[in-house]
Amino acid sequence: MILTPIDLKNLKTLFENPLKPGYVLNFSDKTMREFFESELNINIENSIYKDEGKSKLKRLLSFFKKNKQESVLIVVSILWNYRKTLSDFPITPQDEAIFKNFTLKFEEIKSITDKTTENLNRINTQHLLDDLDALKIKGPQERGYGFEVWLNELFKTFNLSPRKPFKLNGEQIDGSFQLNHNTYLVEAKWHGVKTGNRDLHAFQGKIDQKPRWTRGMFVSWTGFTRDGLNAWGKGKSVICVSGRDLYLMLKNDINFCQLIEDKGRIASEEGDYYVEIDKIYPNLNNV
Repeated sequence: MILTPIDLKNLKTLFENPLKPGYVLNFSDKTMREFFESELNINIENSIYKDEGKSKLKRLLSFFKKNKQESVLIVVSILWNYRKTLSDFPITPQDEAIFKNFTLKFEEIKSITDKTTENLNRINTQHLLDDLDALKIKGPQERGYGFEVWLNELFKTFNLSPRKPFKLNGEQIDGSFQLNHNTYLVEAKWHGVKTGNRDLHAFQGKIDQKPRWTRGMFVSWTGFTRDGLNAWGKGKSVICVSGRDLYLMLKNDINFCQLIEDKGRIASEEGDYYVEIDKIYPNLNNV
């Protein structure tokens, strides 16, 4: 998203503390970090937002410059709603006009972009289906490694900036990707039996060693046992995906990003970390 100098000036007007240049509203470093983590799941202290300076305002403006219009609009709207609760920062008619004009401008851009990219979202995934079928006839060890490679290609196809499997302090991570500014660590299993709570607990342990905003995706080719999921418990930050989910996703031309977002929403709202794809999209072609 490209912000014009006028856009940046207007956003500065809306959110800079007039009595403390460089400050954002009434935030301290601590409260701004906590607000962005709890309300937006964003690490505003990431070094990528300190390229123009470390002040709270410069980090905020850097975030606006570096992110997609949907994310910018969400952050602007939430900060605006927060400002409206603060008696020390009365909103003037000029402020109201700036906010309204800004949101209208980028809603129009989003409408145009959605129409332009509608066909681009129809990604050719036949090679992924072909490679997945080829994996089925390989031996267990070769198949397990090949599955990790295949997942990396899946993430690459959907422009998710994947990282290949890596080790960190002796800990094996089967890859990672980024979706909507969230980093997902990946665990991949192609076993002959469904995954139970032991493997789920082990993977959640890896996630727990990382910053709070880190998420995980556990991919089990054969799926997950319901007893294992129940024993695993609640309050997790991992989304579970089966091989069947992936296969039907590709067969039915479903965008992988949409599938993960829908699974994540169900996990957040209902606490169910593994919902099969045909329960999310009831009219799938299962052939």
